[in-house]
Amino acid sequence: MTPMNTRWSWALVLCGLGCSKGGGDAVARDAATRAQSNVREGLGAVGRLTSGLQAALASSAQPVGAAIVEPLDVARVRNRVRDLHDDRSAAGRQLSLYPTWFIAAVGLDGKGLAGDQEPARDYIPGLDIGERFPCVRAALQGTAGSCTGDLVTTEGAAARGYMLSAVPLRVTTDGPVVGALVGAMTYGRVAKAIREALNVSTLRDRVQLSVGFWHGGRVVPSGRDNDVPAALLVPDPLLPRIPSNLGARLARGESFTFTFTENQGAMQWGAAAAPAPMLGPGDGLIVFRAPLRQ
Repeated sequence: MTPMNTRWSWALVLCGLGCSKGGGDAVARDAATRAQSNVREGLGAVGRLTSGLQAALASSAQPVGAAIVEPLDVARVRNRVRDLHDDRSAAGRQLSLYPTWFIAAVGLDGKGLAGDQEPARDYIPGLDIGERFPCVRAALQGTAGSCTGDLVTTEGAAARGYMLSAVPLRVTTDGPVVGALVGAMTYGRVAKAIREALNVSTLRDRVQLSVGFWHGGRVVPSGRDNDVPAALLVPDPLLPRIPSNLGARLARGESFTFTFTENQGAMQWGAAAAPAPMLGPGDGLIVFRAPLRQ
């Protein structure tokens, strides 16, 4: 699938990040210290993305809710959801700032009614989104919110982690809830947004960065993940450098740094990891950082 609009990567631009010169182990230690700052900024960006997406969905929900009437016309509901991608509307411009993987309307039974793809590619109808995401169930009771969970969207595919926001849908402003409007960002797309923002803010520092989440016992995005371009996956050579107890330490709520070298010591890397309790137990964010001039 394709993102709504590449402009969302600029919504997370971070500031005040730098890099100092040094030699030997001092370079790696300094990079690790600065990676800690990058992690803190990244976790703050996660909060801004999830709360911002929820607000954008709430302001865009009315036309979708108005389409959920009996007899239900799924094509009409899908068209209203797809309209949310239209940059000519205020709702479309606002939602284009967020790295959504899908936007969908969900029925009162928690199952998808229609998504934001053309009919032949729309895998949302019948998908039990409410079963996996408590915030969807809450939205169906009238309370907007955000949550995380894993979901298999196509048969035979592996489950993928999502950060999801959900808001109630009503036919009229003061009417009963008839469904929920949900927007889902993959962990990989959020990591991509953070990395692109850091790339901009550290442009003058000339550093190499890689960003990933620890989720489900692995680094996301990495390996065969296909929700981001291959160039933005955490590179395979970095994965074995992660301490083997990283998951356990994050689960205990620890934040920490580590260093390593590549190319027989020619490249000094510093990395930092911190728990992300707002996402889920054991989840965390990892930033790898190395000056290009050492």
